[in-house]
Amino acid sequence: MSVKSVIKATYNNLIGTTSPDVVALFESHAGGALGTRVLRAAAACPQNVWLPIFTVTGAPVLMTMLVGERTVIQAGGASNLDIQVDPTAGAAVSFCAVTAVAADAVGTFYTFTGNAADVCFAVLAGEAGMAGGLLATGINTHGWIVPIGDVEWRESAVAGTGSIQWTMFYVPLGATSSVVAA
Repeated sequence: MSVKSVIKATYNNLIGTTSPDVVALFESHAGGALGTRVLRAAAACPQNVWLPIFTVTGAPVLMTMLVGERTVIQAGGASNLDIQVDPTAGAAVSFCAVTAVAADAVGTFYTFTGNAADVCFAVLAGEAGMAGGLLATGINTHGWIVPIGDVEWRESAVAGTGSIQWTMFYVPLGATSSVVAA
């Protein structure tokens, strides 16, 4: 299932009706309502080390969405997912609480609310679900300001490997803002 399908299914689920192609609607606006899309190819899950997913350069960005899609099942026992931003200057900040992801099926999507105390959402393969942005407090967010540095992920794994493909949408906050897959 593509990110486009997840966004469309989530939108349809929220409004309870069939909608036009939501992604086409986003893309018809200058830069898209979600901003610029950057795709990072599927990669083996890092075991107990932080691995950069995306690198922000030039100036900060407003990250409007970050979604990971499980492409290979994490085999080998217990595994927990964690996501953070590691700025060039300053301390790393978690986007979510450590989340158990062992044996999640291929096609499972991961996103988060932005509240560091909340676990990641796991939208199971073939299901519709929220694509982040709603804090446990009920406050709807419009994104996360990400400074120059790396958006990173790690998994604590007993053994074995899995893989995740990540997609980020962002809006530049400066003339030199840029995001690339790490």
